[in-house]
Amino acid sequence: LQYNLIASHACGVGEPFPELVSRAMLVLRANTMLKGHSGVRLIVVEKLLSLINAHIHPVIPSQGSLGASGDLAPLSHLALVLL
Repeated sequence: LQYNLIASHACGVGEPFPELVSRAMLVLRANTMLKGHSGVRLIVVEKLLSLINAHIHPVIPSQGSLGASGDLAPLSHLALVLL
């Protein structure tokens, strides 16, 4: 994805989620991608797992998401750490 697309959706506000929640989001996203329906290369999952193993977690604001699923802003903040 283009950097601008991800950056434009990273518009969350409020207190950041606790580290445990951010790490859980990384694990859940990696698990979802491993199912093979996300259209991402294996290296993306490997990068997520390397963040988890290195105890690096993104700072994800707790409010400000848009869309029906409610995860656009949080997942954009999660994706920024991969770029």
